Amino acid sequence: AGFKLAEMSICPYLDLSVVKSNIASDGTKSQYLLESSNNLIVENHCSPIEDLDSLIKNEILDISKETFSSDRFHMDPSCKKSIADARIGLWVELDLFKENKNYCTYLKTNKGLIGFLIWNQAGDLILAGLSKNFIGKGFGKTLYIQSILDAMNAGLEDVSSSIAVNNLPVLNLYSKLGFSFRSPKYTLHYWS
Repeated sequence: AGFKLAEMSICPYLDLSVVKSNIASDGTKSQYLLESSNNLIVENHCSPIEDLDSLIKNEILDISKETFSSDRFHMDPSCKKSIADARIGLWVELDLFKENKNYCTYLKTNKGLIGFLIWNQAGDLILAGLSKNFIGKGFGKTLYIQSILDAMNAGLEDVSSSIAVNNLPVLNLYSKLGFSFRSPKYTLHYWS
């Protein structure tokens, strides 16, 4: 019928009682906090999307445009590269920034934003991105750990996401953080 397989995704999820069990009875956080504190982070923040200042929003847009430069839209022969490159940035700007139920956990230094993870009260980890200057230095793990702690502190019982199966670094990260995986989803596109 003209549809072709564009992407297979997998759905990682984490019962936050696993995280709670790693928090000592005296209120100190065990392995999660210890792992995140090994990195030199000047600041970490969690904020409702509506409370983000314009500088942070602009840095998030910049990261979303530079990080997501290959996906199923880049495979579409009738989609211009410039449109495919702009897709994630437009999604962030026109949808995710306008949804007041979304939150953003972000890490920054005095030199700028390290990375961000946008999530919601339903427990969906919607989108994460790291500045290309900080990829491969352990900040992704720290960002996810901090986001998990923020979700737990917001009263969530579990978190979940959806990720392309070919994104091996992030799939490995989910696995290291104790996530389980649900059945894959298949995305089909109609390319004329």
